[in-house]
Amino acid sequence: MREFLKKWIRYFFYAGFFSLFINLLYLTFPIYMLAVYDRVLSSYSMPTLITITVGAILALVVMGCLDFLRSRLLVYIGVDMDKTLSRPVLSEMLKDRCRINGLGYTDGLKDVNTLRNYFAGNAIFAFFDVPWIPVYLLVIFLMHPVLGYFAIAAAVLLLIMGIFQEILTRRKQSQAGAIESATQQFVNASMRNAEVINSMSMISGIVAQWRATANEAVRLQTQANEAGGALSSVSKSFRSAMQVLIYGLGAYLVLKNQSTAGIIISASIILRQALNPVEQAMGTWKQTINARDAYKRLDQLIKSAPVQDNMELPPPSGRLEVEGAGLVLNGSTILSNIAFTLEAGEMLGLIGPSGAGKTSLCRLLLGIWPSAAGKVRLDGYDVYAWDQEQLGPYIGYLPQDVELFPGTISENIARMGEVVPDKVVAAAQLAGIHEMVLKLPRGYDTPIGEAGMQLSGGHRQRVALARALYGDPRFIVLDEPNSNLDDAGEKSLIQVLIRLREQGVTTVMVTHKPSLLTHADKVLMLKDGQVALFGPRDEVFQKLMGQQAPVQMRNRETGFTVK
Repeated sequence: MREFLKKWIRYFFYAGFFSLFINLLYLTFPIYMLAVYDRVLSSYSMPTLITITVGAILALVVMGCLDFLRSRLLVYIGVDMDKTLSRPVLSEMLKDRCRINGLGYTDGLKDVNTLRNYFAGNAIFAFFDVPWIPVYLLVIFLMHPVLGYFAIAAAVLLLIMGIFQEILTRRKQSQAGAIESATQQFVNASMRNAEVINSMSMISGIVAQWRATANEAVRLQTQANEAGGALSSVSKSFRSAMQVLIYGLGAYLVLKNQSTAGIIISASIILRQALNPVEQAMGTWKQTINARDAYKRLDQLIKSAPVQDNMELPPPSGRLEVEGAGLVLNGSTILSNIAFTLEAGEMLGLIGPSGAGKTSLCRLLLGIWPSAAGKVRLDGYDVYAWDQEQLGPYIGYLPQDVELFPGTISENIARMGEVVPDKVVAAAQLAGIHEMVLKLPRGYDTPIGEAGMQLSGGHRQRVALARALYGDPRFIVLDEPNSNLDDAGEKSLIQVLIRLREQGVTTVMVTHKPSLLTHADKVLMLKDGQVALFGPRDEVFQKLMGQQAPVQMRNRETGFTVK
């Protein structure tokens, strides 16, 4: 975040520079009152009154203009902050969701919005004005030392109240914010599973669990607000009391012939202005805490991003080398010593029982997760260190759990980027859905709804397949590509596999169906996270058929039936 802040540091300097003149011009009114009481009223001089009045009005107009410019400048910082941070923050959140030890941070854009509103609002003004409190106290001290000491004591006491407010509210505010974020994630997950919740009468349990966490957030927030509100009320009463006391003290000095009536009025006005930034900061302390916590979370997100080599590399041909790769999750070994090689254009069938680590291996091959040992190389380069923005167009991925995005069919096939009609149609034809799409009310411009709910499961999977085939991918991973397909869909998928071989696309396919494996060049069987068998398709099939165990046992071990 510090690198981003450097972009705006000069604007903060300008805002501080404006604050210098604004706070000096705040002295216009007390000085005017001092001149009126001590000069004009004692001399009955009309020219003097006109002169100082015109001068005071001009000074106040300049102050208003500078205050407006400072406000506009901070609004610009807030807006520019939103434009600058939103894209990298969203990108890092999406990448973080794929990391093994990710932060699980989903409120990045909300935190960016918090910072924008904080800098564009009035809360931050107090912090530009606080450094000028000593100047106001010095002016009061020059009027009379006794009034100066009194003003210093009042400012110190109000500052102590502000510190107490920080101590009493900071922890509870932060805890309440964390619980509210977790509660919102729970609500979002519940909304995504609304059909399951309704069909199995889970609403009461979901509501009860939400209510328990929400009550805890409300409790902490209430405690923080009560403590902060109490101190805020005390500070307001305290400031009013200080105004009364400085009037009384000034009157006492007048009776002792040590001061004048003008000094009483001016000192009171200046003291009010000196204490105002502290009171304003206390009144907006919740916003300040929220902005600070948002900054810390964003800073942690950006710092957690792994360093990638941004040097532009040539497009991959598709040669895949897995060199003793492994994966450890939460202290448990999921994959160990995975080693094999695929030449460009070869197709690998990945088989094995449930829980063997097939999907985890797919994530290693795609560079989504880093290998705990060894390397996964595409054209000799570590796929995890490859800049995903550069590598992505040459990668195709059909996950086991298909997710589509709100938008049109063409936008989803085009990976939510620029829709190139020729490429969209080519991908759809290759996936065998072109005719199906043309029959829809608006063709490729048909909205698919939230998560593709307007489409059947099979159609969603085939649209996702077209998305994986979009452009010119050289390496494709298909994880259970036939899980939602009917017979017609499987026949179309077989045609896709044939075309991929003809086009020289390196393909890794997870499947339990031998009919799909007939088009594979090599087969790898995983068992307990290790390579049980690997080699040319026919050799692996012969080894499996040559086993003496019953057919039922072979089915459980391999995850499919050999015919």
